[in-house]
Amino acid sequence: MSKRKLFFDMDCVLVDFQSGVDKLGEETRKEYKGRLDEVPGIFSLMDPMPGAIEAVHKLSEHYDVYILSTAPWNNPSAWSDKVNWIVKHFGDLFKKRVILTHCKDRCHGDFLIDDRPKNGACDFAGEWIEFGSPLYPGWDEVTDYLLEPEQRNGKSIDHKSVDEILVEQTINALDAYSKLLNDNYDGSKEEYGKIMKLVSLTNKWLRVSGEEDELAYYED
Repeated sequence: MSKRKLFFDMDCVLVDFQSGVDKLGEETRKEYKGRLDEVPGIFSLMDPMPGAIEAVHKLSEHYDVYILSTAPWNNPSAWSDKVNWIVKHFGDLFKKRVILTHCKDRCHGDFLIDDRPKNGACDFAGEWIEFGSPLYPGWDEVTDYLLEPEQRNGKSIDHKSVDEILVEQTINALDAYSKLLNDNYDGSKEEYGKIMKLVSLTNKWLRVSGEEDELAYYED
């Protein structure tokens, strides 16, 4: 069975862009204010994002991996600096598997990990995983999501949709808030009203999630 194809963006996903900015002199920052990505050589100064290197190696065991990034048009050094950065941190893992383009929607695969919708990322033919979003704030969450099928008793299962995950996380948050309210319940009418409003909201989310067992609903 062939592996699914996974693309990695670079800036603010694999690469800590701010770490390169922090290494620039004050005069350079002033000269290139508003266009720091055009500073010659800036992409050679950047450090990896926390957890990125380990995550890529882990995911490469389960996916057919590629780099899919964009380089500033007005900074020719960025193109070579990006390739050199990849070789420095990953060796031959991405040899001849690097795509630098401003049209990411032209590439076809199963997943794209990218922090922004720009350059066609939001129109990617597969699933766009928005790195840094509330759903995927860091590499732990991304790898957990992408490796979930392979880690469940060795059986491959479908990924949950983003909507399903949001519903599940919302219900969990409501559960936690409900426990907090109950733990601090002082018998007052005001506190009781808060609990009943929360119960009603939780029931709505349970119904949105497709829960069919009425016994699983909260009493209200």
